Amino acid sequence: MRESIKIKNDKYTFKFRVSGVIIKDNKVLLLEMDDAGFFCLPGGHVELGETTEEAMLREMMEETTKETYIKKYLGVIENYFTNKHNINIHEIAFYYLMDFKEENIDIKDLIRIEDDQGVKVKLNFKWFNLDELDNINIKPEYLKEILAKDNLEFNHLIIKD
Repeated sequence: MRESIKIKNDKYTFKFRVSGVIIKDNKVLLLEMDDAGFFCLPGGHVELGETTEEAMLREMMEETTKETYIKKYLGVIENYFTNKHNINIHEIAFYYLMDFKEENIDIKDLIRIEDDQGVKVKLNFKWFNLDELDNINIKPEYLKEILAKDNLEFNHLIIKD
């Protein structure tokens, strides 16, 4: 059985995650899960005993069904927020710039259902122009600023509500 790294106490739920940035033709691949009303980067939880790079490659294969590779490490974001269920989250997320292994892959917007450890999750992938991100509801919101930069590398950020 796979074990995601999550810890809970009276104040916070801690999550250890990875997120992948794929940019093609000045567009970034974003994901809406279960008609949430907002988009995020593809990725997921790191499993116990797994490196962040292994987790990133696994999550991209699970979510897109396409093989990817890591181009470079972008940074880590420590994020504190309250989720849609009014739960305080403390999240550490490693971010990677990625690409598809297949050179001439034609990835269009797609919707698929993923079986995430017995839970069916609707994944709605869409490509968005980088210069139009201000008009898109992206979580976390600070991703708009990061994705708009010419140099994506950001090292370490702490975001606290």
